[in-house]
Amino acid sequence: MGKYRDMATLKKTKARTQHICSKCGAEINAGDYYYKEHIPDKFLHSLHAKKFCEECYKKHGDTLLGR
Repeated sequence: MGKYRDMATLKKTKARTQHICSKCGAEINAGDYYYKEHIPDKFLHSLHAKKFCEECYKKHGDTLLGR
């Protein structure tokens, strides 16, 4: 995310399609909750936001952002 990396947070999201966890490679199925990198500014978006499963979020928390 470049210079806006410090603004990123993890947002809990319900999956509409299948995804893969960026940390452990586990499948995130439609209907499951996962945590996605999010910038809380309505004009900034990330094209390649990382997605993390609930298990990785429980283990690592906000350290997944890599700050």
